[in-house]
Amino acid sequence: MHVMIRVIGNRSRIGRVRRGPRRLKSLAFVPTLFTLGNLVCGFAAIHFALRAMFDLGAGVDASLSLTLRSVQLERILPSFLSAGAGLILLGMLLDAFDGVVARVTRSTTDFGGQLDSLADIVTMGVAPAVLMVAFMTKELAGESILPSPISPYFWGRFTWVSAAVYVAFAAIRLARYNVEHARADFDHRMFRGLPSPGAAITLATLVIVQEQAEPGLRYAIMCAMPFVALATASLMVSRMPYKRFYRAYLVGRKPFGQFVALVLLLAVFASHPALTLLVVVFWYVLSGPVESLIRYLRQRAAPGLRDSSPGEAQPRRKLA
Repeated sequence: MHVMIRVIGNRSRIGRVRRGPRRLKSLAFVPTLFTLGNLVCGFAAIHFALRAMFDLGAGVDASLSLTLRSVQLERILPSFLSAGAGLILLGMLLDAFDGVVARVTRSTTDFGGQLDSLADIVTMGVAPAVLMVAFMTKELAGESILPSPISPYFWGRFTWVSAAVYVAFAAIRLARYNVEHARADFDHRMFRGLPSPGAAITLATLVIVQEQAEPGLRYAIMCAMPFVALATASLMVSRMPYKRFYRAYLVGRKPFGQFVALVLLLAVFASHPALTLLVVVFWYVLSGPVESLIRYLRQRAAPGLRDSSPGEAQPRRKLA
């Protein structure tokens, strides 16, 4: 009798142990849903950018059209361009969560990694470039300088070329990341080159800010947009170090001062979301060049010392 009770008890425990992995396997499709959501957000952002150009070509006043047929949403996203920019931001959040969900559910696969890159090339590569072209088309419509590879004006050709370079460099960035990620010596603590979401959110944030800016600032953003696209594209294919944002500032134990700074940042974001997001984005984009410059100056100050990157071992010195 005691033996039977022990056997039954052991079976129940075995059932409890096995039930956990089965539940995790049943959630293996969830990361794929996040990735596909990222892809759909990129496609929708392209749709809204084209919708803005359609209204412009049809001579429709943008202030009279409702975004997503909702007055409440128009207070947040006052135009189709800003709606497209907001969808790029949403796609970036879904892209950030799909990896976390994959690790939690223990469903990281090569298929998921390849699908993630294919979604990113749409949401973080093509969509921001199309959004920039649509924005420049709207701003330059009064001067009849439309972005095009066959435009008779330099500014129109330069805008289109900068968007094309951005798309090409985003594809190179994602392909290089896939190759390096498969290596055994890959450093998971940082990126080499600006991540494609960082470049995409830069262009999207500029579009959102100009919707609420004064005419002078809007003109400055319009002039700077093609140069910002070229700069972020160049940073994507560079070897400059960039910290993984969530690991550096959100995950793990952090100093109390950093926690206070984060709370203050959230308070400022609640009152001025667009400008706060713009400052944070540009701070992150410039962190790579600034860190590389500091490292270069340190090497110049101490020529005998070699400042190795994180994850790289110092070369052994030969004994005399």
